[in-house]
Amino acid sequence: MARKKTFTQDELYEATHQLMLAEGYDQFNFMKLAKALDVSRTALYKYYSNKDDLLHEFLNAQMNECVQRIETTDWPENYEDKLSQLLDLIFDFADVHSISIQVPNQKWTEANQHQANIQESKQLHEKFFNFIMDVIIEGQRNGVLNAQLPPFLLIETIFHSLMLPNRAGLSAQKRSDFMKVILFNGILNSNKKND
Repeated sequence: MARKKTFTQDELYEATHQLMLAEGYDQFNFMKLAKALDVSRTALYKYYSNKDDLLHEFLNAQMNECVQRIETTDWPENYEDKLSQLLDLIFDFADVHSISIQVPNQKWTEANQHQANIQESKQLHEKFFNFIMDVIIEGQRNGVLNAQLPPFLLIETIFHSLMLPNRAGLSAQKRSDFMKVILFNGILNSNKKND
């Protein structure tokens, strides 16, 4: 059977996403991606000179989608609902975070700081981070979140929870729900009375 000559951007990004999750950065290559898309490697090299160029574009597109969702979401007035919805959004992009930390050239350094894709990545991450920080500070100011905890520590805790292995095999939604219980209520049984 003849190979397809073209692919859509959505098909490319979905195949990239799945292959990165399955294989990781070191094993990800255009031969495997071309096979997943049923195209020739030449079709990929027509648009990207190497896998890093593709991965930068893919990650920036995913981050842009995340920022767009933040900017277009009708956020609830109730703070706990707002925080819950924010955590759902963060967990929706957990795979992207997992992929991002595998890509060595995605990290911001002095050597790459002037590259357009790195500058775009930095701007998108700053918008994302600033929104999360604003939500955390709002919760502390309103007395819903513990104001003694540094906001950066709360954000790091949220993002480190994304990286916990899913050994229980939970769905993304179930995982998000359980992590919200842990983040909102802790691990102590609130029904147990103090003796």
